[in-house]
Amino acid sequence: MILDKKQIKEIIPYSEPFLWVDEVESITEDTITGYKNTSPEDEFFKGHFVGFSIMPGVLVVEGIAQIGTILLRKKMGAGNEKKHLFAYQVRSVFFYKPIFPGDKIKYKVELVRFYGDKVANFKGEAYVGEDRKCEVRFVVAVVDKEEFKEKYGAGGKPVAITELPPLRIGNIFAKYPIIQGGMAVRVSLHNLAGNVAKEGGIGIIAISGMMDPEEVKTEIRKAREIAGPGGVIGVNIMGMMTRFKEMLEVAMQEGIDLVIQGAGFREDIFELGKKYHTPIFCLASSAKVAQRGEQMGATAIVVEGKEAGGHLGFPAPRPFRKTEDVLKEVVEAVKIPVIVAGGIFTGSDIVKMLKIGAKGVQMATRFVSTEECDVHQNFKDVYIKAREEDIVIVPSPAGLPGRAVKTTFIEKVLRGEGPKPDPKECQRCITVCNKKYCILKALENARKGDVENGLVFAGENVWRVKEMTTVKKLIKELVDEANETLKKEPLYL
Repeated sequence: MILDKKQIKEIIPYSEPFLWVDEVESITEDTITGYKNTSPEDEFFKGHFVGFSIMPGVLVVEGIAQIGTILLRKKMGAGNEKKHLFAYQVRSVFFYKPIFPGDKIKYKVELVRFYGDKVANFKGEAYVGEDRKCEVRFVVAVVDKEEFKEKYGAGGKPVAITELPPLRIGNIFAKYPIIQGGMAVRVSLHNLAGNVAKEGGIGIIAISGMMDPEEVKTEIRKAREIAGPGGVIGVNIMGMMTRFKEMLEVAMQEGIDLVIQGAGFREDIFELGKKYHTPIFCLASSAKVAQRGEQMGATAIVVEGKEAGGHLGFPAPRPFRKTEDVLKEVVEAVKIPVIVAGGIFTGSDIVKMLKIGAKGVQMATRFVSTEECDVHQNFKDVYIKAREEDIVIVPSPAGLPGRAVKTTFIEKVLRGEGPKPDPKECQRCITVCNKKYCILKALENARKGDVENGLVFAGENVWRVKEMTTVKKLIKELVDEANETLKKEPLYL
């Protein structure tokens, strides 16, 4: 025994009659083993299954959780006493066999992952002898005691938030509620996504247009290396991609943290999400589409309005709608978290969207003019030099409108003179294509630097981008602006 009951009480805030760990046998970096001794005289046996006393399952789970928090506090080290460790989620629990009065329960708990010092995933088991009695997977949230007191000490009254809050959705935790939008083809790859995640946002790799599963694996692994253990990395993919399922399953096998999917709902994405326990965020440009996503099993909705770049969810004859208007509609229509995208340019814009009801924002255009963006410098220069009158809506062979910056190629497309695709070169990248021009080739030309023969997708506010920056500087700028706004006009939760 390395910890007795007295020592345990000094580590976790529990005592009789609600302490369910009597001793700790061993602790490693990520595992802990301990015991609870039961007696036929224990009060909880007397009123539980009268005449056939067995240990209440909820108390077995409580014991597993308590010993898990001992492990977590040891891992957190100095300063852990300033934090509360709260139950956040019980993901699954199985009771295999009953535990009887007098049994000595052995707890085995593993800390599976600790996200950003804020959310911890555990797997725990309870044994009697060599007999496994219970298995539970659960999540613990780490909360600052002073913040908790400030928020809930007022008896449930609204609390003024004066700093940009983190983004928490299920097991996903990011320091800032900023998701870097996925930009295809190969505009947002490992370098951009990894650095965004490293700086506290959520980095997204666009895998639409990729044909080789090894490329998907490599990009995710490289992004993870940059992001570090607490970084959140996701992928973005269009539903109409021909090799959709193959590329997506590879990403999930790599342990991607989330998937953002647009351009049509597909049932197979939700099946894969369940198989690999991967959250699915669905793009939506209306309340109706958002509700369908929720019904199909989406973890969150990403609302996208007309101000966004790239493909837009407003096929003819649907009218274009402002991001803010769609967001107001969607937050009232669904119960799951909502992220908002399209036209968000400053920290003040972020605060505005949070006040409407969004949990976070998705931004793409601002991240293109960073040194870390994976695209050619010529592509970035198009953004920096763009004028407001250069931003146009262009028809896509995929049957959707798209927002782009005017180039020689785009001018030809708008005149109906776009170069026809060569059937011999066609890679059949999308399931719906009118063959007016090869969008994959146009996007590849642009991202490699041949912008005059390429398609440069961009958001409506791209003309406001004036210079190069870094991911670190950009996120700091956005957070500082948001905090300055919140000090003057707090967000009330």
